[in-house]
Amino acid sequence: MAERILVAYATRYGSTAEVAEAIGNELRKAGVDVDVRPVGEVQDISPYRAAVIGSPIYMGKWLPEPQVFIEKNQQRLRTIPVAYFAVGLTVADGGPEILRKAEASMDSVRLLVNPVEVGVFPGRLESSGLSFTDRTIVKMIRAKTGDFRDWEAVRAWAQAVHQKLMAA
Repeated sequence: MAERILVAYATRYGSTAEVAEAIGNELRKAGVDVDVRPVGEVQDISPYRAAVIGSPIYMGKWLPEPQVFIEKNQQRLRTIPVAYFAVGLTVADGGPEILRKAEASMDSVRLLVNPVEVGVFPGRLESSGLSFTDRTIVKMIRAKTGDFRDWEAVRAWAQAVHQKLMAA
């Protein structure tokens, strides 16, 4: 089977899509054929040798779309190496307890398909593009706005994941 990797993601406001693209670009630099797609646009995972699947953390959990994607493709995903990543604002503050909670957002999908690696990255919040409900939540919890993504960390993680995916 060719070295073709799927990077599939869900996103609410585009930040996770940009992280997925950065992961895909890094894998391409390693000489791999990569498809980066929203989970809702992936019809067939049979051509892929590995998969990287990501979601933003929203209210402490992954969005439903990637979980449904993993459930639907669970049988095939269990036969190839899989990595998960999550993007969340709270991660920007760091700390072991915050990181543990962010990693816990992936617990339900880990039960479906055990990943070879997980990554958690800070996200971006621009309140001007948020829905009314999300703007209200942001005000209530006094969330910081801005772009907190660490592109160097994303690239380093993608390089390390490439090695694990190819070794598995």
